[in-house]
This record gives sequence, C-alpha cells and structure tokens, in this order.
Amino acid sequence: PPPNATAAGQQQPQGDSGAKAPQGLAQSQKGEPVAPPGSPGQAGAAAAAAAPTQNKQAAVFGSNLGRAVSNDLETDFATPPDNILDKVQFIINNVSMSNLDGKATDLKGIMKPEWFGWLGNYLVVKRISTQPNFHSLYLAFLEKLGDYGRGLIKAILDSVYLNVGKLLRSPKITVLTSERSLLKNLGSWLGAITLARNKPILHLMLDCKELLYQGYETGRLIAVTPFVAKILEGAKDSVVFRPPNPWVMALLGVFRSLYDVEDLKMNIKFEVEVLCKNLNVKLDEIEKSDGLSNRVSPDKEKNPDFNTKPAAAPAAAPSDKPAAEGGFQEQTVIPNLAAYVQINPSVALFASNPALKRVVPVAVDRAIREIIQPVVERSVTIACITTKELVVKDFAMESDENKMRKAAQLMVSNLAGSLALVTCKEPLRGSVATNLRTLLQSAVSAAGTAQTPETEQMIEQVVQVCASDNLELGCMLIEKAATEKALRDIDEALAAPLQARRKHREQTGQPFYDMSIFQNNSRFPSALPEPLRPKPGGLGAQQLMVYEAFQRIPRQPVVAGAQGSSEGAASQQAGQAQGAGAGAGAGPQATDGNMKALTLLASKLSLSVNNLLAAAGNRSGEVTYSMLPETHEVRSLIAEVKKVGVVSNDDVCLSFAQTVFKQMYELSLNEPLRLESLIAVLEAVSEGCGKLGKDITTWITYAPMNTDDERKLHRTVLLLLVRSQLVKIAELDVWIARSMDGGRNGVFVEFALHFARTAVHERITGVGEIPNIIDSFTKIAQKQGSYKKSVNKLLEELRGSKQGEEQGPGQPQDAPAPANAQQKAPAQPAISKVDSSEGLGVSDIAAKNAEAIALAARNDPPQTRQSVTHLLDYWIRVYNETPGNEKAYAQYLQLLQQHGVGKSEENSERFFRVSTELVIESVLKSAQAPPEGTAGPPALHYNVVDAYAKLVALLFKYMNSGGDAAKVATQRINLLNKVLGITVQCLMAGSVVAKNNKNRFDQRPWFRLLMNLIQDLNLPDPQLDSISLQILGVFGSALHVIQPCVIPGFTFAWLELVSHRMFLPNLLLAKGQKGFGLAHQLLLDLFQFLEPYLRKGELDDSIRTLYKGTLRVLLILLHDFPEFLSEYHASFTALIPANCVQLRNIFLSAFPRSLSLIDPFTPNLKIDLLPEISQNPRILSNIPGALGSLKADIDAFLANPRGSTTFLNDLPGRLLNRSGDVNPSLANSLVIYVGMEAIASLQQSQPPSSPMRGAEVEIYLKLLDSYAPKNRYAFLSALANQLRYPNSHTHFFSQVMLYVFENAPSNDSGLKEQITRVLLERLIVHRPHPWGLLITFIELIKNPRYRFWSHGFTRCAAEIERVFESVSRSCMSGASAGEVGAAGQQQPGQQGIGMVGGGEVVKG
Repeated sequence: PPPNATAAGQQQPQGDSGAKAPQGLAQSQKGEPVAPPGSPGQAGAAAAAAAPTQNKQAAVFGSNLGRAVSNDLETDFATPPDNILDKVQFIINNVSMSNLDGKATDLKGIMKPEWFGWLGNYLVVKRISTQPNFHSLYLAFLEKLGDYGRGLIKAILDSVYLNVGKLLRSPKITVLTSERSLLKNLGSWLGAITLARNKPILHLMLDCKELLYQGYETGRLIAVTPFVAKILEGAKDSVVFRPPNPWVMALLGVFRSLYDVEDLKMNIKFEVEVLCKNLNVKLDEIEKSDGLSNRVSPDKEKNPDFNTKPAAAPAAAPSDKPAAEGGFQEQTVIPNLAAYVQINPSVALFASNPALKRVVPVAVDRAIREIIQPVVERSVTIACITTKELVVKDFAMESDENKMRKAAQLMVSNLAGSLALVTCKEPLRGSVATNLRTLLQSAVSAAGTAQTPETEQMIEQVVQVCASDNLELGCMLIEKAATEKALRDIDEALAAPLQARRKHREQTGQPFYDMSIFQNNSRFPSALPEPLRPKPGGLGAQQLMVYEAFQRIPRQPVVAGAQGSSEGAASQQAGQAQGAGAGAGAGPQATDGNMKALTLLASKLSLSVNNLLAAAGNRSGEVTYSMLPETHEVRSLIAEVKKVGVVSNDDVCLSFAQTVFKQMYELSLNEPLRLESLIAVLEAVSEGCGKLGKDITTWITYAPMNTDDERKLHRTVLLLLVRSQLVKIAELDVWIARSMDGGRNGVFVEFALHFARTAVHERITGVGEIPNIIDSFTKIAQKQGSYKKSVNKLLEELRGSKQGEEQGPGQPQDAPAPANAQQKAPAQPAISKVDSSEGLGVSDIAAKNAEAIALAARNDPPQTRQSVTHLLDYWIRVYNETPGNEKAYAQYLQLLQQHGVGKSEENSERFFRVSTELVIESVLKSAQAPPEGTAGPPALHYNVVDAYAKLVALLFKYMNSGGDAAKVATQRINLLNKVLGITVQCLMAGSVVAKNNKNRFDQRPWFRLLMNLIQDLNLPDPQLDSISLQILGVFGSALHVIQPCVIPGFTFAWLELVSHRMFLPNLLLAKGQKGFGLAHQLLLDLFQFLEPYLRKGELDDSIRTLYKGTLRVLLILLHDFPEFLSEYHASFTALIPANCVQLRNIFLSAFPRSLSLIDPFTPNLKIDLLPEISQNPRILSNIPGALGSLKADIDAFLANPRGSTTFLNDLPGRLLNRSGDVNPSLANSLVIYVGMEAIASLQQSQPPSSPMRGAEVEIYLKLLDSYAPKNRYAFLSALANQLRYPNSHTHFFSQVMLYVFENAPSNDSGLKEQITRVLLERLIVHRPHPWGLLITFIELIKNPRYRFWSHGFTRCAAEIERVFESVSRSCMSGASAGEVGAAGQQQPGQQGIGMVGGGEVVKG
C-alpha cells in the first residue's frame, strides 16, 4: 500500500514507473487542509515564540538533536534496471514467514550491493513506515540475508534517520494524524533494529532526551512522546538496554517528569503508561529527572499537548419573545404547548399569511381545556372504583403494602389512560376543528380580507389538516392528565387498607388478613373458583403477572420540527457521502487521492460481489460476469474505476493494478465471478495506463505454481488475461515454450497441455497464434517420454481445430458449445465469454436457471406439453366436479402413476416442470382489464393454480412407496424438495423472459401457487406432524433461493410468503427454537436487499411500501416472538444502516417475555439491586465466527496484557475496511465478545474488582482514542447497541459509556458530544426505546458527577437547547429538573410533557 504522506523535496529516481523508487514521507499532499491560524499546528510554534525569556531561552526545535534532524540533504541512489525492479517488488510483495529462505535466496541472486541504497529507501517509505504489523517479518527477512544484508541494514537505518528528520521538521506533525502515525511506526522499527539487537542509538545521530525536552517547549510532545516511547519498547528484549540500563532509565526519568506536568493530555500520559507496562517498570518507582525544571514552560493556551480548562461562559439571558404578528397576541394556557403543535407549512393559507400559524396552538389549547375535565373525571372515577374493588379482593391476604400499592397504580394508570383515550378522541377532533375555524375566521376578518369561497375553502383545509395532525398530541396530554390524577386518587382510596397493613406489621409482625371481604353476605370471594380465591401468603408470581401486564410506557408527544430536523440531518449526511464518492470518481489531482479513490472503489466492488454470491447460495459457482446486466452495481463500479484510472498517472495505476493482480492469486476457482471481476478491473485500469500490459507480462512469470490448485488458478488467470487482451498471446507463447525446456520441465509441459487445449477449444486463440508451443510439443512427441502420448493426442485435437478454422465462416466463432461440453471435461475451468450484448435484466442466478429450464425443454420428448395438458385438464374436472371425494382423487393418482409420475425421476421432473409452466400461462391468459374508470392491474382467475396446488398436496400426503415411517417421511420430503425446486426454477426463468421481452413481470400467479402450498402442507395433520419442521425447512430454503436480491420483481410476494401465518409463526414455534436459524437467514435476506436503499435515505414509493411492510413484520415479532429479535440482535444491527434509528431500536427493545421491565423513570431506582442485572443474555449470533483470526489475538491479550506489545496499537486498523471506515459487523462482534469476557472475569473475581480497570476496557479506550470522529461514532454506536433490557451486558456497557463520558478530557467535548448524540438520537425517534438506553441517559443527565448541563454543546443552538429541555422534563421530575442549572431552563409551574418524538431518519 502507498504511504500516507510523502517526503518534502525527494526526487523520483529514473526508470520504469512500475519499479520506480517511492517518494519520501513528509511531503505535503495536494488537497490537504492547511491549518488555520490558531490551530494546534501553529500553536506549538507560537508557544515557543511567546515563551518568557527573562532567565531561560526557549530552544528552537531542531537544534542539537543530532544529524537525523539537522540533515536534510537528499541522496541520489543507484537504481537497478526495470526487470530487476519488478522482480524485487514481486519478492517483497510475496514474502512470508513460510518462504523466508527461498525469497532471501532469490533476492541475493538479483540484487547487487550498489543498489542497497534504493532498496533501503523503498523498504522504509513503502513498507516499514506504513506496515507496522509486518515489522517482525521484515526483520526476520533481513536476518536470513546474513552477512550479505549488512549493507542493506545500514541503508535502511540511514533512510529511517532521514525520514524521521523530515517528519519531525514537518509543520503539520502536530495537526495530521497520518504523519504522527508514520513517525510512530518508524520509532517502533528503529527500536527493533537497534536496541532490540543490542545496538545503540548514537547521541550523534539522535538525542532522544533533548528531543523530549524540545518537544515539551515547542508543543510537539503529541508527536515526540509516541516516537521515543516506541523506540524504548525495543529495549524490553535487549540484554544490554533493558532496565536498569542508565541510558534507558534517564529517558524514563524524563517521561516521569512529563507525566506529572499539569493539564498534559491523557493520550500522552497513556503512551508513558504503556511504555512502563511493556518494560515491566512501575511508573511511581521511576526517579524524576530534574532537567525539566531548567526548561521554559510552554504556553498551554491552544497548545496541542495540553487540555486547558476554558472559562465558563456566562449564561445567556433569555431572549425577548418576538412581537406578535398580525395583531394576534393570545397565548396558550398549557405551558410550552406551541413547541409540540404540528403545523404543515405547505398549507396554502399559511403560505400566503404565515402570521396565522399563531392561531393553531391557541385553538388546540382551547379544545383540550374544553373537554379535559369531564373526560378525566369520568375515566378516573371508573378506573379507581374498578381498581379498588379488584385490588382489595385480590390482596386481602397480602401483608406487603408496597406490593399492593404498585399493583393498584399499574392497573389504575392503564385503565384511566385507556378510557380517557377512547373517550376523548372524537370530541377532541370536533373541538379543535370548531375552535380553529372560529379563530381563523376572526383573524382573517380582522386583517381586512374578504370572505370569499376560496378563502373559506382554504380555512377548511387548514381546519382538517391541523385537526388531524394535532389530534394525537391532544390525546396524549389528556391521557397523561388522567393517568396522573388516577394515581393520586387511588392512593387516597387505598390509604386506609395500606395503613392497616403497615400498622399490623409494625405492631404484631404477623401475616395480615383482611376479613372485611367475607362480610355483608357478599357473593365474593366464595363464588370465585378455587384458583382465584385469596389464599394465605398473598398472590403468587403467576398471579402478580396479571397486574404487571398493565405496565406500559406512556406515549410521548412529537416536538414540532423534530422529524424534519432528523430527516434534514440524514439528507445532509447522505449528500456528503455522495459528494465524497463523486469526488473520488472524478479523479482528484493528488496522487494519493486517486489511489484512495481506486482503493475505495475496489472495496465497494468486493462488497457488491460478496452480496451477489451470498444471495446465490450453493449456486454461487455458476455465477459469471457475463450474466450481469449493464446496469448492475458491479459493472457501474468498474466503470468508475475506468474514469479514475484515465486521470491517474502511471505510478498510481501500476501500484493499484499490482495489488489487484496479487488478489487474483488469493482466490479459488469455485466462484469465477470474483476472478472475472478483477480481470475487468485490470481492463478498466489499462485504459489509462498503456504500460500495464508489459508489467503484467512480467508479473505472471513470478506467479506461484507449487501445487495443482495453484497451477489451475494460474492457467485460468492467463486465459482470462489473453481473452481480455491484457497480455499478448505472442509473448505468452514464447514464455511457455521456453519454460517447457524441451520437455525437461514436466510441470510446465503439463501446464502447457491444459493451457493450449482450453485456449483453442474456447476459441480464445487460434492454433496459428501459438507456434512456439506447437513447435515444442512436436519436438517432445518425437522423443520417448512420459508425455509423448498426451502430447500426440493434443496435437491431433489441435490439427482438427486448425482445419475447422480454415474451412471459413461456416460456423460462427462464438457459437455456443454443446450442452454437455463442460461435463465431458470437468477438469477444465469454466470461463464465460464476456459479451456486452448479453445483458439479462435480472439476477445472474435467475438467468442461469432460465438457461437450465430452456435446455430441459429442448430435450423433452415430442408431444410432452400436449400429454401434460390432458392430464391437468382431467384433474381440474375431477377437482371441480367431485370436491372432497377421496375415491376420485385416488383414482387420478393411480392414473398419474401409470404415466410414470412418482416412479421415474425424469418423468416426475418433466411433469411438474411442464405443469407449472402451463398453469402459470393459463392464469396470465385469464387476465381481464379493470372496469372503465378504475385503475389497477388486470384481474386474474386462479382456479387452475388452486387445483394444481391441491394436486401437489395430495401427492405429498399420499406418497408411500413402502418401508417404515422414517422412509416414507424421507420420500415425502424429497418429493416436496423436487416440486419446490422446479417451481423456483420456473419462477426465475419467467422473470428472465419477462425482462428480456421488456414486459412487466407479474408475480401474482407465482405468489398464489406458493401460498397455497404453504397453507395446505402446514395445516395440522397427524400424518405430517413428525416432519412439520422439515417441511418448513424446505419452504424456507426455497424462499432463500428466490430472495429479493435474486428476483427483485418478486419482493412483495416474497415478504408476504415469509410472514405468512402458516410459515413464520410455525417456524418460530418449533420445539427447541430449531426454526430460529432459518428465520434469521430469511430476515437477513430481506435486510440485505433493503440496506442500499435505506443507507441512501431516498426511498421511492415501492421501497417505502416495502419498508412499511418490514416494520409491521418486525413489530409483530416484537410482540409475539421478542426472544427471536433479542437473541439475534447482533447480526441484525450490524446490517442496519446508521441512519435507521427506529428500525434498530426495534431489535434493541426486544426482551424475553418471561421478564417484566421495571419503569426506568422510577425515582431512586437502583439498577445494581435488580435480580436480572446479574444474568447474562442469550446471544445466538455467531460472535466468535465474525471475529475470525482476531479472536485468538484478543484472547492472548486478555490472558496476558503485558505480554502483547503491538496488539493495542494494531487493533484500530484491523477493524477498518478498505475504505478506511469501521466494519460494523466486526466492531459489533468485538464489542460483544470483549464485553462477555469482561463480565465473565468480573463474575469470577473474588473479591469483586472494578469493572473499569480490566484489559477489556483498555481495548475500548484505545479504540475510542485512536479513531477519528467518524469511526469513533461508529464504535460508540456499537457500544450503545448493547444497552437493552435488564441484564449483565446492559449494566456493563452502561457503566462503560458513563465512564468514558466522565473521564473524557475536560476541554475536549467532542467525545462527550458524540456519546450524547449516540444516546439522544435513539430517543428522539418514535417508540420503542430500549430500556438500557433510557436508564443510561437518565443517569447521565441527573447525576451531578457527570456535569452534563455544564457542557457547551447543550446550548450550541436554540433548537438543540429546546430538545434537551424537553428531554430533561421527560426524564426528571419537576423538582430535580429545576436544579439542573441554566441549561435546563425549567420554569416554575411547568410540567414535563414527555419524551421528544420524531420520525424515522430514513425518509418515509
């Protein structure tokens, strides 16, 4: 990979671009932002210039630091020839721990000592500075070179010192993270190649102690500290330099002094702590150096090394309210009501006269006050009477008054709120309309506007729209008022019974019995059945669940404008993302920018191919590039690669192409699409780089050919390169012939045999174009040897092919091969012809199945369709004329057996295939246009489909070819598999035909057929109960094959089938949750299709409808099967885009039905004391599998944090994808896995240890400290995804979020603001809201230790401040809300209206 920065003024050596020496490290790149005045980059220099000089003179950075910093002279290196350059680069690209000896020998054979200067500089700039993970590999490689490599090590050291000096002198070293990362990597290498090998770093070359002092004085500690610390880490394995070496201890003394400097940034202190930990030295035992006292103290203001505490800004005075417009000055009686009233700005009357908007809140206020008293009084009275009678009866023998009070409150609040809601809805709608109409008419008249019919119509429009928009708000307020009054009244009504229980307990300590319910000749409880009668000891857990089921989260009002703000933010983010992509595609001028653009496109291409092959499932090996339509995303991305390649220089193109070429040899032949897509990328790059073909010809000579698989892959790559004209066949012909060595190289002889046969038979090349290979074969055939027979046979085949070529154009060159050609030669790789005219407008999988169906139809015997038609006609008559006649059905099944159906696999397959085609054709032909004046698709008649589905069901149920029950069950499942497989194939073929004919694909008949089969075969039946799960599995597999990514035109029908009441519920109700895995896969298929549309945030009508349907399915699952959503939350949330907040909340809000959630707004709630908080949640997502090789490294680090020196430094980069963004799936899996390990460690520790002091939390802190804001937001979101229902995970991650917030640097509110954003954006959308999220946010804003309201981001804008005000009122009582400080702005007498509401971030 290219370096992240280049060196100032370094000249590019001459030679071929593919083998040119790399540029240096510290050169400023075009397009990089220049630090503005006052930025941290200039603050260091300003601090040095402004330092006091009365007694001490501040050092100018760079003086007396050694030759490494002072020397800026460039060296002209002798550059090897182009062919040597290519070979050296190929060796370095392919070196690994398993082939060190061989690669070292290869390098010795081609590299002369006079070229060591160039090679050393190349390794430092291109490899060592950018690849810290491979430092150990390069060191081992240098060791293998022995005495020969001593000169190379010296050249590498010289280059390291040179580039270290350039980076230290760079004015941007304190601003650019990329430059500091390069410097840190060079420090790690310098320590490994010197101190670790017992070699000193001479004071003459680099004075590390003076470097730390000058970094302190000039504001460069942020770059110098990690650099020197990494150097010293090399001493841990040294015999000479490990502590207590005086030189090392002196440097540690300087570090100790710096560590105690006040306000020093935490990341600098963290570097010191990590260094001491790696050297196994205790920080507090290190003796401080007194040299720091002799240095000039830097100015900490705007210094990148320090966290200064800014003076608190005075609280802003509340602004005066604007003068009322239009003379309307009446205010609402309900406090702050106007903030929640929804006003549609597109209404014509408001567009022409905006001042009239002030009327709407007043009208809503009047309407609510008109009806709230009678509604609340009636609802509360009924609810209190009902609740009191039931509670007194049920809790007659309950001694705990708190349990009785809680049950009564839960019941009365639910009853009163529900009664008020249903009672007030229609009266409130009418009252709002009446008041609004009256006020608008008065306001219009007062403004002097004439009352015309147009004006009346506009007023009526406003009345209807505003009444509907604000009806829910009014209902919520009335419901809330009823609930609050009911709680007060029930406490009064039950005061005597509660007091009696309390007094009885305090005086006697005996169980309490209320005998009053047995008096006055009451029917109850004697008339109650035994299970419902009161019993000593009070209610049991099951009985209490009746009352706990009344618990609910109150609905919250929507702040006016909140939805629009969310959508606007989402649109802005989407626009920025699109802008970034467009910039990459347009080809920026900077070299590094072009390389990044190409790398990003390659990453997107890989992801698109992965999604495509995942959708293909087991048939991914049949997918080829030629099947992709012209508009497919893969082809579009390759077109973008071509655009960037055209405007890029040869260096960028060749470097990128070499990376792609290497990737090809890491693939397998099982999925040809991957290989063909990379070949297409090389074709696109070659458009802008004419020298690529020459370099590829050189690269292929170094391709691995050690095993049979490698040789097969190499042969396939060569054939594709020749076909794409990236390699000239003449050059390849010479190379292969030379490599055969007259038959002495058996590996190449066999390779050439297969290559020539495939190239000629596939018409990639002609016999006349490979004369050298043919000549070599002829010479081998004349000798006695093991290959003589094979060569003679091939020569005969090639002569026949040559004669066919000479016959002229009688047979088109691109005529299709026989259908069984591939079967006759299974050893040959299947290479598809890239034909741009072959654009099938649907999925590649569907196209492949369409070809299979067409091929099978061509092989059918004559009159097949007529015979099947007669059989179906007869069956339809039987079905219609004798419904339910089992005898008639049995006679027809015997007739089918006589025609071979059920006896012969071939006959059965043919019957079902042709029947499916005939049935669908018949339904489509029955289409009737809708009546005149009505819109919609033509009506279809489904009687033929229904009859055929019934026939399949009968065949399935009566299938019995003999044997025991298990054998019969297997026969039935095989039959169903065959029928559904054929149906799915015909469905995909139909979609392809419709696309090719440019017709609309009608999914209705296919949906009817599959729905009938699902319904008929999943009905309760004693004969099929034993295989019910297998039946569901067959249907699930079929639906997985035809998922939306494969047949987009069948998406709506597919979702309807998946969510069918006879399929998904039965699947999830299977014993032992055996159906969870298949249901999980099907939902993943749905979200893989939706994800690109949701990520963009711009949904057309069809996708919006599909999204609504998906939400409904998820809400049903949330209600009926919450365990399913809860246990698979990790895999689902990793697939949901960041902007789909409400969708993610659905998964995170799911909790087991056996759990009763406690109200998160309960005063003085102690989370630690909840019994559920110590229980681990069940997670079925494959967390370790998603981590892959990273899991072993995590385990090793957690087992021995001191023993792993590079893991934490390397981890942030390992979570990034090729575009430089955090991989959501990997981040979620890491967060969960590390958290599980931390919780397990805490549960086993005796005595209990602090949860924030383990190595697990150290991983989280390192990632948060290392990432830029964008990636840090993604990682914080992964942490917030674990804030769910009460369990050990929720508790632990809530503590982590609060700990990070509390310990973030005080002057750097960016991290705290991001944590607030992650939590808040999940609360300002519509319900549901995860319990753990509410708990965490309430703790954050209520607990004074976090000083939440003192941060500036809570007051950065008026809209943001209003949002926080509303949230604070919802999350805190009136008393506590008034104490939050100026930021809360709680006014006396105001009541919290509820949590801020909003819409889904995704539009629609």
